Amino acid sequence: MNDVFSQARAGTLPEGFSQWELANDRGWTVAHEAAKFGHLPQDFDQWALANGKGLTVAHIAVWWGSLTPNFDQWRLRDRDGETVAHVAARWGCLPLDYNDWGLPDRHGVTVAQVAALWR
Repeated sequence: MNDVFSQARAGTLPEGFSQWELANDRGWTVAHEAAKFGHLPQDFDQWALANGKGLTVAHIAVWWGSLTPNFDQWRLRDRDGETVAHVAARWGCLPLDYNDWGLPDRHGVTVAQVAALWR
């Protein structure tokens, strides 16, 4: 099957592809599929696209270890109010120059607290 979703998973989307918001019947966008398999372009900027469960592309990318090096939207929240920084702290993958340790989640838990609990 050679649809855009399998192309996103395989990393074979055409150069200049721009229809990242196309969603399948489960609510996953092309961008979410590309993020799961590490195939987002370096200049990707639609991090806030959410799937049917409210998870952004950024949240998926951090879980799968595929954030692009220029990522800078650590305060982006999913539908449940969790920031990308909190997810990255839990997985131990915040960049070395990260400096917003006091950023709270919706419950008041800071990025620093998450990082300390999950080390």
